[in-house]
Amino acid sequence: MIVLSELTEQIEVSASASENKFMTEAAQLLGCKVYHIPRDFERCGTAENAL
Repeated sequence: MIVLSELTEQIEVSASASENKFMTEAAQLLGCKVYHIPRDFERCGTAENAL
């Protein structure tokens, strides 16, 4: 199973950010391959390139 995550290094104070962090960590603990999707596409140019 592959998991795409929006988890970032920046700590946000919101319910959805906390839930995203817990789901990403749970997926990693279960042995899923997790790929992080950047918030902006400065490094990769487009959303398609990010994937």
